[in-house]
Amino acid sequence: MKKLMVAFFACLLAGTSQPGFAQGKGTAKHVILICVDGFRPDFYLESKWPAPTIQRLAKAGICARGMRPVVPSVTLPDHTTMITGALPAKHGVYHNQPFDPQGWNGGSYSNSNQIKTPTLWDAVKQAGGTSASLNWPVSGEAPVDWNYRSYRTREDNGANAFLTEIEENVTGKMPVYDPKQPSTDFDSYAADLRVASVGAYLIQKHKPTLMTVHFVSTDHAQHEQGREGEKVYQAIAIADVCVSQLVEATKKAGTYENTVFIVAGDHGFEDRHTQLAWNALLIKEGLLENKPDRGNWKACFKDQFLMLRDPKDKATLARVRKLLEEQPAPIRKLYRIVERAELDQYGADPNAVLAVQPVEGVVCTSRYNLPELVQSTPGGSHGLLPDRPSLYAGFIAFGPGLRKKAMLPELGMEDVAPLAAYALGLDFKAPDGILYPGLIAEEFIKGY
Repeated sequence: MKKLMVAFFACLLAGTSQPGFAQGKGTAKHVILICVDGFRPDFYLESKWPAPTIQRLAKAGICARGMRPVVPSVTLPDHTTMITGALPAKHGVYHNQPFDPQGWNGGSYSNSNQIKTPTLWDAVKQAGGTSASLNWPVSGEAPVDWNYRSYRTREDNGANAFLTEIEENVTGKMPVYDPKQPSTDFDSYAADLRVASVGAYLIQKHKPTLMTVHFVSTDHAQHEQGREGEKVYQAIAIADVCVSQLVEATKKAGTYENTVFIVAGDHGFEDRHTQLAWNALLIKEGLLENKPDRGNWKACFKDQFLMLRDPKDKATLARVRKLLEEQPAPIRKLYRIVERAELDQYGADPNAVLAVQPVEGVVCTSRYNLPELVQSTPGGSHGLLPDRPSLYAGFIAFGPGLRKKAMLPELGMEDVAPLAAYALGLDFKAPDGILYPGLIAEEFIKGY
């Protein structure tokens, strides 16, 4: 037995010494990858949270004390890492919105053709399987069979046969977006419940090989109220109902025993009280203008990342560094300067020349129309370097081929794709992630 385990680990790790590795025969016919936005480990580790289905999955399968997000720890880069096994420097989705040197509105990361590395969707299609993407970020025109966005209007989804099928069999007519109507908590709850119903329908009717699903309410609630707000309890309860609906659908479809469920977060959350508006300081120093196109700018902050109009402008870099280093002591103690070498270790945006990492409770903003550097900002935040456990996301995996009742100390966001690929037996090369042998059930190690 010991020799078999050693051989298994040696072969597996030898494969991961390359930039990725190919998988053999899978252990499941289906994988449902669920991201609950802002999903924290304490949601399943502490019984006070109203999440019975999620907590049962955590106890029955594998869960982690924390999953390390990417840099920055925000929604789009983390989601893209989960389906590519690549860090942002390789997959190309560096932030939630691109940085545009020509102006403040840099557009969006929305289409899958903006992803620079292969995805799990690509691998499933190449293997002859089917995929569904439900509210998953950066999935426009993805190589999937069913793509649905519950928080958009019918026009945004496009008039296609699948949307008509969903409207006729699940949701009724898509809501018409009215910009004059303020958004409410119910809007995000309704969006999550709609996408869960669509997912349950697809599981029973079409049985996709891979389903990637994104639920959003937990993120909205924590941004507004922080980690312990009343709305956070409501949002995780809604998320739990949505996850339960997908699990129950597999039982009705007869696919439960052949399905691997992965429930993950994209980042954790911290309570915030203060924000640093670095661009307000750069404007005062004449390095940036308060204009739509940034005017004759030399330096600009994208959240906590410093961008230079000319990346080789050492004089401007030195000037900004001096500004950061020589702030008055009460302000200087609120952050540390992160050099490019450290950003490289995280696989962060290669265009940033340095970054600022605030202490817990303090965040950075890209806004340029604020009068002072230091501003108040209640609620909750994420998006920083993941060097604090509070920013770690939750992770649960359950299903055939995986260990049962196991706790991992830590894994990375880039390690999700290799696990999904293993379960489905996909030939998939994850540039930065690995498949941990400790995730695999012992009977599969014996048979290796």
